[in-house]
Amino acid sequence: MTQRMPTKEELMAAGIPESAIVDRSNHPSIQASTWDVPAPDKQVTGAKSEYHMPHIRPQSVLVAGIGNLWDEGAWYRLQDMLLTTALAGHSVSLQEMHDASVFSFEAIPMMRWSASMMARDGGMEWLLMVDNDVLLEKDTLLRLLAHDRPVVFPFLEDLEKRLPRLIAPLSGPDLLESGHGLVPVRWAAMSCMLFNVKIFNVLSETSWRGSDYLFAQCLNYLGHRIYVDTDTVVKITRGPTRHASKEYDEYWADHRKMWDRLRFEDRDRRPPPDFNPLKDNGFVDKYGTYFGMLNSVARGTDGQQNGDANQQQPDSRQLNRQQRRELGRKLWTPNPR
Repeated sequence: MTQRMPTKEELMAAGIPESAIVDRSNHPSIQASTWDVPAPDKQVTGAKSEYHMPHIRPQSVLVAGIGNLWDEGAWYRLQDMLLTTALAGHSVSLQEMHDASVFSFEAIPMMRWSASMMARDGGMEWLLMVDNDVLLEKDTLLRLLAHDRPVVFPFLEDLEKRLPRLIAPLSGPDLLESGHGLVPVRWAAMSCMLFNVKIFNVLSETSWRGSDYLFAQCLNYLGHRIYVDTDTVVKITRGPTRHASKEYDEYWADHRKMWDRLRFEDRDRRPPPDFNPLKDNGFVDKYGTYFGMLNSVARGTDGQQNGDANQQQPDSRQLNRQQRRELGRKLWTPNPR
């Protein structure tokens, strides 16, 4: 709700001296403020601008994939979510983080820390971290952003159920049912997390190392609490890693398997199973990789079929204004560097 500014007459009637009433651009109390905020960012921010501090890209989001070894279905769901968020007016970017260690207990904290720095360096307001086993919905990010909270996690549904919840909960206290709105928790599994990047200004890099509980403890130390949106449900193909549940030999054998996969396995970037390139939004390149973009952009300006291996992407210098606007909606232009 926009607050109505009192008129000069109302202020004077309230006893305010005329010299103290700011009613002109050359008044001594005027400080110029001309932030070059893009119009779509202003529109998507809406009434939140009344209580937010100035930001050059308000409501901008970096989505950080923690690695790039996506489980089946995770990639296309991520792409569809990116497109849905962009079409809602948000500036949204994707960065898969580089897996810098064979050991997950070392690599994952490093990738999360790197993502937190990248979001700040890039001038983002929000950062969504997503593990490779998360099956997002198209509106997952929009639903989490709507809460405007510094730390919000979605409700996780474990499809694997390798371990019983009694000994492997997903949060503390363990939330067993969805549909209860926004619920504060002591800690939660870090599979999918939305942060306002200002948190990282004071969060130590060592906070990322250790367990979900220790990370939550670091947030609590700074006065922040994790909230789980139990109305926003995402599925995870595998439950969080519980190293203590494995025998010693099994534990190291799994690391060897992962090392081989990271080095040699093609990444699963397939489109949705029922994807129709003639009707559906999305683009599939000649290698079978799916990108979330409008169908009008994916098919190009000459009407060629989406996914044609010989199709050349249009040169933006040769497009008219409307075509250039459509091309600008691409989230990731699949051109070779």
